[in-house]
Amino acid sequence: MARVPAHSLNPWAALVRVTACLAVATLLLTGSAAAGQSSLQSDATQDQTPSDEPSREYLIKAAILYNFAKFTRWPAEAFDSVDAPLQLCVIGVDPFREALATIDGKRVGSRSLRTRLIADTAMIGACHVLFVSVSESERLAEVLAAASDAAVLTVADIPDFARAGGIISLNIVEDRTRFDVNRLAADRAGLALSAKLLRLADTVIQN
Repeated sequence: MARVPAHSLNPWAALVRVTACLAVATLLLTGSAAAGQSSLQSDATQDQTPSDEPSREYLIKAAILYNFAKFTRWPAEAFDSVDAPLQLCVIGVDPFREALATIDGKRVGSRSLRTRLIADTAMIGACHVLFVSVSESERLAEVLAAASDAAVLTVADIPDFARAGGIISLNIVEDRTRFDVNRLAADRAGLALSAKLLRLADTVIQN
């Protein structure tokens, strides 16, 4: 395992802060009504409350997911075509609410980022980034097993997620969002994480 000095987190924190501020501004400008008309697709059947505004925590985490996608390279065969979108999925009860609308449609390289909610693990193979909700803690092994068959960047704020076989674990430390990376799990998924992302992780699990 490798630890990174706290001062090296500054560039990442600045990048996330800028993206999050833009996300908040977008939400305020468009309003919840317009956000509800975004291309966010819902395949989940959970009882959601569309009028609920996203918390600041999940606006920031949405921005973080977007930046994780920018620092990850997928194999060409993970996409149906050269201009196919990059699919960011949330499985389980959605903690983001309208926060995902602030990153839906943004560009990740040459691709458009599309967000969707899913409930069935059989749909995981169609995702490129998968955020695993805390609601899925009891079936985490099943979710990760389904993701292991595809090039999927798994992310969660479930405690010890990276040590359980997930790729990136989000942690709140002194009111700041930090993260650990399981590089071995990323390698197994066929994903190339940028050296910059690895340097900014609190902990990198190598074996």
